[in-house]
Formats: sequence, C-alpha cells, structure tokens
Amino acid sequence: MGFLIIEGILAAFALKRGWRIAPFALVALPLATYLFEEAFAVALGPWIGTYFDPANTARALGHGIALVGLAITCWTDPSEAPTAAKQAPQRPARRRSRALYEI
Repeated sequence: MGFLIIEGILAAFALKRGWRIAPFALVALPLATYLFEEAFAVALGPWIGTYFDPANTARALGHGIALVGLAITCWTDPSEAPTAAKQAPQRPARRRSRALYEI
C-alpha cells in the first residue's frame, strides 16, 4: 500500500507534464490487483506453481508495472503535446495581384 503513495506522486507529475490517460491506467492496475486479487492469483497460479504465493506475486507485479510505466511517463513527453515546431505562427497566404500564368 505504501507504493500507492509513490505511484500517486508520479502520476501527479505525469499529469503535470501533459499525459492524460496513462497515469490513471497505471494507477488503476495495482488497485485492480487489490480488488480482484483472487482472479489474478488464479491466472498466475499455473505459471509460478508452488514456489511463490500467487496473490502476493500478482500485487508485486501490479506495483512493478505501474512504477516502471509511471517512471517512463514522467521521463518522456506525451506525443499529443504541442511542440515548438507545431506552435510556430502561420504566415498569412500572400495573394497574387496578377494571374499565376500569363499567356
């Protein structure tokens, strides 16, 4: 549960950088593992066998994916954010006083 505080701070920073959906989706992943712990444990059970507790492994994977994803979103700029090239002012089109082709 302590990781949710770190994930919340990273999500707030990612939202400040301009990300829209990714921080919410990445914070929702660990919350989904808490709410549907048994479903994730059943899904991971055959893969990890009897070596690890499936419920704790699901929670750890949820937090790990969320932390790595939020670190990437905090480090990179969103693709839909306007860049300097896109914000360049457009010059008005010049109107020709004569015909384009003169015969």
